[in-house]
Amino acid sequence: MSNNFQEWWKKISAQDRPQLYRLIGIGLLGVLLLGFGSFGPSVPSPPHSSAPVTSKGPLVAQEQEVSSQLRQILEAIPQVHQVSVAVTLSRSMTSQYASSNASGQGSSPVVLTTNSGETVVPLDEIGPAVEGVVVVSPSAHNPLIRAELAQAVETLLQVQPYQVLILPST
Repeated sequence: MSNNFQEWWKKISAQDRPQLYRLIGIGLLGVLLLGFGSFGPSVPSPPHSSAPVTSKGPLVAQEQEVSSQLRQILEAIPQVHQVSVAVTLSRSMTSQYASSNASGQGSSPVVLTTNSGETVVPLDEIGPAVEGVVVVSPSAHNPLIRAELAQAVETLLQVQPYQVLILPST
């Protein structure tokens, strides 16, 4: 192994001297770039999670509200009783408003003044993003009812089957 290296070194140093200089130059340039890369303002790395960071206060209230409404709907299914539902949200409901600037950047929302007062012009309302749903019911021992519960949750919340877990209780 060392014999091969010695032969290579002799060949490079004697015959391919310009190639040796290029190789050394590229190596030095790489070391300089690595060294200078640590100068300047440090930029924090993004969080590893892809979920947005939001405050837990409104999310918890909306999770409980969605869970309660879903429980009421599921209990209305024939042969289903004593349902417990837990919904996990990654984003709460947000509202977007029309802006007074044509580009929509750096402007204030459009406010209409009427005889009854001032109102903000809504543009769009984005619903909460559902991460997952767990449903627990003694009725889920029956595979047909379990399938109906899963399909109802998937349809109501527009989630994928892997986001829904239906468990039987005792």
